[in-house]
Amino acid sequence: CIQAQRKSTIHWNHHNPIVPTTTATMIYAFTLLATVALANPASMSRPRAASKPHTSFLRHMAAAKTGKQVPTTARRTKVNADLRSALPTGATAPVPYFDPLNLSEGASEATLKRWREAELTHGRVAMLSALGFLVAESFHPLFGGDIYGPAIDHFEQIDDRFPGFWKALLFTISLFESYRSTYGWSDPTKGGDLFTLKEDYVPGDLNFDPLGLLADKTPAEIEELKNKELNNGRLAMISLAGIIAQELVNHETVIDTWREILNTEEKAALGLTNENFQESVKNIDPKFLDVPEKKYDPEEVGKLITELPKL
Repeated sequence: CIQAQRKSTIHWNHHNPIVPTTTATMIYAFTLLATVALANPASMSRPRAASKPHTSFLRHMAAAKTGKQVPTTARRTKVNADLRSALPTGATAPVPYFDPLNLSEGASEATLKRWREAELTHGRVAMLSALGFLVAESFHPLFGGDIYGPAIDHFEQIDDRFPGFWKALLFTISLFESYRSTYGWSDPTKGGDLFTLKEDYVPGDLNFDPLGLLADKTPAEIEELKNKELNNGRLAMISLAGIIAQELVNHETVIDTWREILNTEEKAALGLTNENFQESVKNIDPKFLDVPEKKYDPEEVGKLITELPKL
């Protein structure tokens, strides 16, 4: 989306300077649809038929005639769905149920599952994107090897040389997303609500395991693998945001930035051995660079170290 915004503000249609390029418009539309898909479906669901009188009301009416008291039992509704039962995976140490903003409070079970579906989807995309940043900036044989520099600039470079590439890519992505929407999401044309998952659908489970990683695995092992996927996806989303921010600030690749940081640290370390630097330090504090004298017995230190595990 960042690239689409930059594209729309820099490159304009030659025939009409007010209208952005077609590629940017398509990405804006795709982003808008994704945003609407994450909206609360309560306001968009279809109206339901009027329900029959509640059973508990009839029971209380009958009790009023007979004079008997009907015992009341607390019922847990979907509005007060338990986070632990709705999302059994993803709660790992050291903070098993991390929800500082209380987003899950009052959320229905269907809403929690939709959030988990979004978390898994964005986490998987972020893991591929973080790896793609490192690979594309170091090894780029595609497009004749002419695409170079920070990955955030590759969008514009490819669009300038191959204008039809992003249109074909967006069409391919739409095919996969259309299949995913029919696999796990309820069909509004068959009585289902808009933007809700099927009741029997497990978030993220698209029955896609070409390497057979889950074959012959126990439920506990499968749960461990799912937790690893969630945690790595969360880390990838945070790291990807940092990578994009870093490249927007200094307009350098990730590897070049790390190389510059390491070189700076190395120069700082080598500066301590510089004679001019040492003379300057001695003028301020003559004893600053002096090696401290050994006022201890090395053998006694070894004995104390062996005693540490016993403490």
